[in-house]
Amino acid sequence: MRFTMLKWGGGRSLRNKRVTGAFTLVELLVVIAIIGVLIALLLPAVQAAREAARRMACTNKVKQLALSCHNFHDARQRFPTLGDMVQGKFTYNASASAFFQLMPFIELQQAYDGAIADSNGTLSCPHDTNTMKAIDMFPSALCPSNGVTSSPTKGWQPNNYVFSLGDGCWAQHYVLVPEQNHKVCQRGMFYYGTNDIVGKTFASCQDGSSNTIGVSECLTPDVPNSTNVKSNVAIFTGIWDGTANGKPGKCVTGLTMTSRTNFADTYKDTGRNWRGLIATVGWLSSAGFTTLTPPNSPMCVYANDSQHHSRWGVFPPVSNHSGGVNAGMMDGAVRFVSDTINCGDQNAAAVKSGPSPFGVWGAMGSPDGGETVAF
Repeated sequence: MRFTMLKWGGGRSLRNKRVTGAFTLVELLVVIAIIGVLIALLLPAVQAAREAARRMACTNKVKQLALSCHNFHDARQRFPTLGDMVQGKFTYNASASAFFQLMPFIELQQAYDGAIADSNGTLSCPHDTNTMKAIDMFPSALCPSNGVTSSPTKGWQPNNYVFSLGDGCWAQHYVLVPEQNHKVCQRGMFYYGTNDIVGKTFASCQDGSSNTIGVSECLTPDVPNSTNVKSNVAIFTGIWDGTANGKPGKCVTGLTMTSRTNFADTYKDTGRNWRGLIATVGWLSSAGFTTLTPPNSPMCVYANDSQHHSRWGVFPPVSNHSGGVNAGMMDGAVRFVSDTINCGDQNAAAVKSGPSPFGVWGAMGSPDGGETVAF
Protein backbone atom coordinates (compact mmCIF):
# COMPACT_ATOMS: atom_id res chain seq x y z
CA MET A 1 0.00 0.00 0.00
CA ARG A 2 1.34 3.45 -0.92
CA PHE A 3 0.64 6.75 0.82
CA THR A 4 0.74 10.08 -0.92
CA MET A 5 2.09 13.15 0.92
CA LEU A 6 -0.36 16.05 0.74
CA LYS A 7 0.98 19.13 -0.96
CA TRP A 8 0.47 22.81 -0.20
CA GLY A 9 0.41 25.59 -2.69
CA GLY A 10 3.30 25.29 -5.08
CA GLY A 11 3.97 21.68 -4.37
CA ARG A 12 5.68 22.04 -0.99
CA SER A 13 4.62 19.66 1.74
CA LEU A 14 2.81 20.96 4.83
CA ARG A 15 5.77 20.16 7.01
CA ASN A 16 7.93 22.46 4.92
CA LYS A 17 5.46 25.39 5.13
CA ARG A 18 6.80 28.25 7.35
CA VAL A 19 4.36 29.26 10.09
CA THR A 20 3.84 33.03 10.37
CA GLY A 21 1.93 35.37 12.75
CA ALA A 22 3.22 34.03 16.14
CA PHE A 23 3.68 36.32 19.21
CA THR A 24 7.12 37.52 20.07
CA LEU A 25 8.32 37.49 23.69
CA VAL A 26 7.96 41.26 23.95
CA GLU A 27 4.38 41.13 22.68
CA LEU A 28 3.55 38.38 25.18
CA LEU A 29 4.95 40.41 28.07
CA VAL A 30 2.94 43.43 26.98
CA VAL A 31 -0.27 41.40 26.92
CA ILE A 32 0.47 40.00 30.39
CA ALA A 33 1.13 43.51 31.69
CA ILE A 34 -2.16 44.77 30.27
CA ILE A 35 -4.05 41.88 31.86
CA GLY A 36 -2.34 42.64 35.18
CA VAL A 37 -3.38 46.28 35.01
CA LEU A 38 -6.98 45.30 34.23
CA ILE A 39 -7.05 42.91 37.18
CA ALA A 40 -5.59 45.59 39.45
CA LEU A 41 -8.33 47.97 38.33
CA LEU A 42 -11.05 45.35 38.71
CA LEU A 43 -10.04 43.93 42.10
CA PRO A 44 -10.98 47.00 44.20
CA ALA A 45 -14.35 47.09 42.48
CA VAL A 46 -14.88 43.40 43.28
CA GLN A 47 -13.84 43.96 46.90
CA ALA A 48 -16.13 46.97 47.15
CA ALA A 49 -19.01 44.91 45.78
CA ARG A 50 -18.32 42.16 48.30
CA GLU A 51 -18.19 44.66 51.17
CA ALA A 52 -21.42 46.23 49.94
CA ALA A 53 -23.02 42.79 50.11
CA ARG A 54 -21.60 42.17 53.59
CA ARG A 55 -22.79 45.57 54.77
CA MET A 56 -26.27 44.84 53.40
CA ALA A 57 -26.33 41.53 55.29
CA CYS A 58 -25.19 43.32 58.43
CA THR A 59 -27.87 45.98 57.95
CA ASN A 60 -30.48 43.24 57.81
CA LYS A 61 -29.25 41.69 61.07
CA VAL A 62 -29.33 45.07 62.82
CA LYS A 63 -32.88 45.54 61.57
CA GLN A 64 -33.93 42.10 62.82
CA LEU A 65 -32.57 42.90 66.28
CA ALA A 66 -34.34 46.27 66.29
CA LEU A 67 -37.62 44.62 65.28
CA SER A 68 -37.15 41.86 67.85
CA CYS A 69 -37.13 44.61 70.48
CA HIS A 70 -40.63 45.51 69.27
CA ASN A 71 -41.74 41.89 69.62
CA PHE A 72 -40.21 41.75 73.11
CA HIS A 73 -42.10 44.93 74.01
CA ASP A 74 -45.36 43.44 72.72
CA ALA A 75 -44.85 40.38 74.92
CA ARG A 76 -43.49 42.08 78.07
CA GLN A 77 -44.78 45.67 77.78
CA ARG A 78 -41.22 46.93 78.03
CA PHE A 79 -37.87 46.71 76.28
CA PRO A 80 -35.09 44.42 77.52
CA THR A 81 -32.41 45.90 79.74
CA LEU A 82 -28.74 45.77 78.84
CA GLY A 83 -28.34 42.93 81.32
CA ASP A 84 -30.66 41.02 83.61
CA MET A 85 -31.01 38.05 85.94
CA VAL A 86 -34.03 36.90 83.89
CA GLN A 87 -36.46 36.44 86.78
CA GLY A 88 -33.83 34.98 89.07
CA LYS A 89 -32.68 32.25 86.70
CA PHE A 90 -29.07 33.48 87.00
CA THR A 91 -27.24 34.50 90.14
CA TYR A 92 -25.23 37.50 88.86
CA ASN A 93 -27.04 40.80 88.50
CA ALA A 94 -27.27 41.91 84.87
CA SER A 95 -25.41 38.83 83.68
CA ALA A 96 -27.82 37.98 80.85
CA SER A 97 -27.43 40.35 77.89
CA ALA A 98 -30.18 42.04 75.90
CA PHE A 99 -29.23 39.67 73.07
CA PHE A 100 -29.90 36.68 75.35
CA GLN A 101 -33.26 38.12 76.37
CA LEU A 102 -34.17 38.62 72.70
CA MET A 103 -33.28 35.06 71.65
CA PRO A 104 -36.89 33.79 71.73
CA PHE A 105 -37.77 36.54 69.25
CA ILE A 106 -34.99 35.80 66.75
CA GLU A 107 -35.66 32.08 66.29
CA LEU A 108 -33.35 30.95 69.12
CA GLN A 109 -36.07 29.80 71.50
CA GLN A 110 -34.60 26.32 71.96
CA ALA A 111 -31.16 27.59 73.00
CA TYR A 112 -32.77 30.13 75.33
CA ASP A 113 -34.98 27.52 76.98
CA GLY A 114 -32.03 25.15 77.32
CA ALA A 115 -29.92 27.75 79.10
CA ILE A 116 -32.79 28.66 81.44
CA ALA A 117 -33.37 24.99 82.29
CA ASP A 118 -29.65 24.32 82.82
CA SER A 119 -29.27 27.17 85.29
CA ASN A 120 -32.63 27.55 87.07
CA GLY A 121 -31.12 30.00 89.54
CA THR A 122 -27.96 28.04 90.29
CA LEU A 123 -25.46 29.35 87.71
CA SER A 124 -24.03 32.84 87.39
CA CYS A 125 -24.40 33.58 83.66
CA PRO A 126 -25.92 32.04 80.52
CA HIS A 127 -22.48 31.13 79.16
CA ASP A 128 -21.92 28.89 82.20
CA THR A 129 -24.71 26.57 81.10
CA ASN A 130 -24.13 23.31 79.25
CA THR A 131 -26.42 24.50 76.46
CA MET A 132 -24.28 27.55 75.73
CA LYS A 133 -21.01 25.68 76.15
CA ALA A 134 -22.06 23.45 73.24
CA ILE A 135 -22.67 26.39 70.89
CA ASP A 136 -19.74 28.03 69.07
CA MET A 137 -21.61 30.91 67.48
CA PHE A 138 -24.93 32.54 66.76
CA PRO A 139 -25.04 33.65 63.10
CA SER A 140 -27.56 36.35 64.00
CA ALA A 141 -24.97 37.90 66.32
CA LEU A 142 -22.23 38.10 63.66
CA CYS A 143 -21.48 40.79 61.11
CA PRO A 144 -19.95 39.29 57.93
CA SER A 145 -17.48 42.18 57.71
CA ASN A 146 -15.94 41.25 61.06
CA GLY A 147 -14.54 38.00 59.68
CA VAL A 148 -14.51 36.23 63.07
CA THR A 149 -16.82 33.21 63.29
CA SER A 150 -15.96 31.71 66.68
CA SER A 151 -14.55 32.85 70.01
CA PRO A 152 -11.19 31.37 71.06
CA THR A 153 -12.80 29.98 74.24
CA LYS A 154 -15.24 27.12 73.89
CA GLY A 155 -18.77 28.21 74.63
CA TRP A 156 -18.07 31.94 74.22
CA GLN A 157 -20.08 33.05 71.22
CA PRO A 158 -18.64 36.11 69.40
CA ASN A 159 -20.86 39.15 69.23
CA ASN A 160 -20.86 42.10 66.82
CA TYR A 161 -24.03 43.83 67.98
CA VAL A 162 -24.41 46.01 71.06
CA PHE A 163 -27.19 48.08 72.63
CA SER A 164 -27.39 51.77 73.42
CA LEU A 165 -26.31 53.25 76.75
CA GLY A 166 -27.01 56.68 75.29
CA ASP A 167 -24.89 59.74 75.99
CA GLY A 168 -23.92 58.71 79.52
CA CYS A 169 -21.84 56.08 81.32
CA TRP A 170 -18.43 57.62 80.71
CA ALA A 171 -18.81 59.66 83.89
CA GLN A 172 -20.04 58.21 87.16
CA HIS A 173 -21.68 61.02 89.08
CA TYR A 174 -21.02 58.67 92.02
CA VAL A 175 -17.26 58.89 92.25
CA LEU A 176 -15.49 55.84 93.66
CA VAL A 177 -18.68 54.31 95.01
CA PRO A 178 -18.53 51.02 93.09
CA GLU A 179 -22.08 49.77 93.57
CA GLN A 180 -23.55 53.03 92.29
CA ASN A 181 -21.26 53.72 89.35
CA HIS A 182 -23.53 52.14 86.79
CA LYS A 183 -26.65 54.02 87.84
CA VAL A 184 -25.84 56.92 85.52
CA CYS A 185 -26.35 54.48 82.66
CA GLN A 186 -30.05 55.15 82.52
CA ARG A 187 -29.89 57.72 79.74
CA GLY A 188 -30.14 55.28 76.83
CA MET A 189 -32.87 52.84 75.89
CA PHE A 190 -31.11 49.80 77.37
CA TYR A 191 -29.83 50.84 80.76
CA TYR A 192 -28.34 48.50 83.29
CA GLY A 193 -31.08 46.61 85.11
CA THR A 194 -31.40 43.73 87.52
CA ASN A 195 -33.80 40.91 88.29
CA ASP A 196 -36.22 41.54 85.44
CA ILE A 197 -37.98 44.45 87.17
CA VAL A 198 -36.94 47.44 85.06
CA GLY A 199 -37.02 48.37 81.41
CA LYS A 200 -38.00 51.30 79.27
CA THR A 201 -41.03 51.46 77.00
CA PHE A 202 -42.07 53.26 73.85
CA ALA A 203 -43.35 56.01 76.14
CA SER A 204 -39.71 56.59 77.10
CA CYS A 205 -38.97 57.71 73.53
CA GLN A 206 -40.24 61.23 74.07
CA ASP A 207 -38.00 62.48 71.26
CA GLY A 208 -39.57 59.92 68.91
CA SER A 209 -38.55 56.33 68.22
CA SER A 210 -37.26 57.34 64.78
CA ASN A 211 -34.83 59.76 66.46
CA THR A 212 -33.56 57.36 69.13
CA ILE A 213 -30.82 54.79 68.51
CA GLY A 214 -31.08 51.28 69.93
CA VAL A 215 -28.63 48.88 68.26
CA SER A 216 -25.21 49.25 66.64
CA GLU A 217 -21.95 47.37 66.10
CA CYS A 218 -18.71 46.26 67.72
CA LEU A 219 -15.82 44.05 66.65
CA THR A 220 -14.41 40.85 68.14
CA PRO A 221 -10.75 40.56 69.28
CA ASP A 222 -9.12 37.40 68.00
CA VAL A 223 -6.40 36.99 70.65
CA PRO A 224 -6.08 37.75 74.40
CA ASN A 225 -4.73 41.22 75.20
CA SER A 226 -5.41 42.20 71.62
CA THR A 227 -3.90 45.53 70.62
CA ASN A 228 -6.34 45.90 67.75
CA VAL A 229 -7.40 49.49 68.31
CA LYS A 230 -10.90 48.93 66.93
CA SER A 231 -11.80 45.78 68.84
CA ASN A 232 -10.30 46.18 72.31
CA VAL A 233 -10.69 48.63 75.16
CA ALA A 234 -7.80 50.74 76.45
CA ILE A 235 -7.23 51.49 80.14
CA PHE A 236 -7.08 55.26 80.56
CA THR A 237 -7.58 56.98 83.92
CA GLY A 238 -7.46 60.35 82.15
CA ILE A 239 -11.18 60.15 81.36
CA TRP A 240 -11.85 61.19 84.98
CA ASP A 241 -11.17 64.84 85.79
CA GLY A 242 -11.07 64.50 89.58
CA THR A 243 -14.68 65.49 90.14
CA ALA A 244 -17.97 63.68 89.73
CA ASN A 245 -17.62 64.21 85.99
CA GLY A 246 -15.07 63.83 83.26
CA LYS A 247 -14.54 64.61 79.62
CA PRO A 248 -15.28 61.86 77.09
CA GLY A 249 -13.16 63.62 74.47
CA LYS A 250 -10.08 62.74 76.51
CA CYS A 251 -10.52 59.16 75.35
CA VAL A 252 -9.98 60.46 71.81
CA THR A 253 -7.36 63.17 72.38
CA GLY A 254 -5.48 61.37 75.14
CA LEU A 255 -5.24 58.15 73.15
CA THR A 256 -4.39 57.86 69.49
CA MET A 257 -5.19 54.99 67.19
CA THR A 258 -1.48 54.25 66.82
CA SER A 259 -0.04 54.84 70.29
CA ARG A 260 -2.47 53.01 72.56
CA THR A 261 -0.54 50.34 74.43
CA ASN A 262 -2.28 49.87 77.78
CA PHE A 263 -5.14 47.57 76.89
CA ALA A 264 -7.60 45.81 79.13
CA ASP A 265 -7.16 42.05 79.28
CA THR A 266 -10.12 41.14 77.12
CA TYR A 267 -10.41 37.59 78.40
CA LYS A 268 -10.08 38.14 82.16
CA ASP A 269 -12.99 37.56 84.47
CA THR A 270 -11.71 40.50 86.51
CA GLY A 271 -12.72 43.70 84.82
CA ARG A 272 -15.28 42.09 82.53
CA ASN A 273 -13.98 43.69 79.34
CA TRP A 274 -15.39 40.96 77.15
CA ARG A 275 -16.32 43.26 74.28
CA GLY A 276 -17.41 41.30 71.25
CA LEU A 277 -16.59 37.94 72.81
CA ILE A 278 -19.69 36.61 74.59
CA ALA A 279 -23.05 37.34 73.04
CA THR A 280 -25.00 36.35 76.16
CA VAL A 281 -23.15 38.51 78.73
CA GLY A 282 -24.67 41.85 79.74
CA TRP A 283 -21.76 43.75 81.29
CA LEU A 284 -21.54 47.38 80.18
CA SER A 285 -18.30 47.26 78.19
CA SER A 286 -19.26 43.90 76.72
CA ALA A 287 -22.81 44.55 75.57
CA GLY A 288 -23.33 48.31 75.35
CA PHE A 289 -22.23 51.34 73.36
CA THR A 290 -22.23 55.06 74.06
CA THR A 291 -23.09 58.04 71.87
CA LEU A 292 -20.44 60.32 73.33
CA THR A 293 -17.49 60.13 70.96
CA PRO A 294 -17.64 59.44 67.20
CA PRO A 295 -18.13 55.94 65.79
CA ASN A 296 -14.86 54.08 65.19
CA SER A 297 -12.97 56.26 67.69
CA PRO A 298 -10.93 54.81 70.61
CA MET A 299 -12.63 52.94 73.45
CA CYS A 300 -11.42 53.25 77.02
CA VAL A 301 -12.27 52.37 80.62
CA TYR A 302 -11.08 54.06 83.80
CA ALA A 303 -9.38 50.91 85.10
CA ASN A 304 -9.43 47.16 84.69
CA ASP A 305 -10.31 45.73 88.09
CA SER A 306 -13.09 44.10 90.05
CA GLN A 307 -14.37 47.35 91.60
CA HIS A 308 -16.62 48.20 88.66
CA HIS A 309 -14.05 50.67 87.29
CA SER A 310 -14.08 48.71 84.08
CA ARG A 311 -17.64 49.96 83.65
CA TRP A 312 -16.64 53.62 83.68
CA GLY A 313 -15.93 54.13 80.05
CA VAL A 314 -16.39 55.43 76.57
CA PHE A 315 -17.61 52.69 74.24
CA PRO A 316 -18.38 54.04 70.74
CA PRO A 317 -19.68 51.55 68.19
CA VAL A 318 -17.09 50.33 65.70
CA SER A 319 -17.19 48.30 62.50
CA ASN A 320 -15.15 47.27 59.48
CA HIS A 321 -17.52 49.15 57.19
CA SER A 322 -15.81 52.03 55.49
CA GLY A 323 -16.62 55.40 57.05
CA GLY A 324 -19.09 54.52 59.78
CA VAL A 325 -21.41 52.02 61.46
CA ASN A 326 -24.92 50.66 61.05
CA ALA A 327 -27.43 52.01 63.55
CA GLY A 328 -30.79 50.43 64.33
CA MET A 329 -33.30 53.04 65.45
CA MET A 330 -36.08 52.30 67.91
CA ASP A 331 -38.68 52.47 65.14
CA GLY A 332 -36.96 49.53 63.39
CA ALA A 333 -35.26 51.58 60.67
CA VAL A 334 -31.52 51.21 60.03
CA ARG A 335 -29.28 54.15 59.23
CA PHE A 336 -25.60 54.38 58.39
CA VAL A 337 -23.92 56.77 60.84
CA SER A 338 -20.76 58.46 59.56
CA ASP A 339 -17.58 58.75 61.59
CA THR A 340 -17.83 62.50 61.01
CA ILE A 341 -21.26 62.93 62.65
CA ASN A 342 -21.58 66.03 64.82
CA CYS A 343 -20.57 65.16 68.40
CA GLY A 344 -20.95 68.57 70.01
CA ASP A 345 -18.65 69.64 72.84
CA GLN A 346 -16.32 66.76 73.63
CA ASN A 347 -15.08 68.61 76.71
CA ALA A 348 -18.57 68.87 78.21
CA ALA A 349 -19.75 66.80 81.16
CA ALA A 350 -22.45 64.19 80.70
CA VAL A 351 -25.95 65.10 81.87
CA LYS A 352 -28.72 63.04 83.40
CA SER A 353 -31.55 65.01 81.84
CA GLY A 354 -32.22 67.68 79.23
CA PRO A 355 -30.53 68.18 75.84
CA SER A 356 -27.34 66.29 75.14
CA PRO A 357 -24.14 68.36 75.00
CA PHE A 358 -22.73 65.89 72.48
CA GLY A 359 -24.40 67.15 69.33
CA VAL A 360 -26.46 65.08 66.92
CA TRP A 361 -24.76 61.87 68.00
CA GLY A 362 -25.54 62.49 71.67
CA ALA A 363 -29.12 63.42 70.80
CA MET A 364 -29.56 60.10 69.01
CA GLY A 365 -28.64 58.35 72.25
CA SER A 366 -30.97 60.32 74.52
CA PRO A 367 -34.62 59.22 74.14
CA ASP A 368 -35.99 62.14 76.16
CA GLY A 369 -33.46 64.96 75.84
CA GLY A 370 -35.89 67.27 74.13
CA GLU A 371 -33.47 68.03 71.29
CA THR A 372 -34.89 69.56 68.13
CA VAL A 373 -32.06 68.43 65.84
CA ALA A 374 -33.37 66.66 62.74
CA PHE A 375 -31.37 63.56 61.76
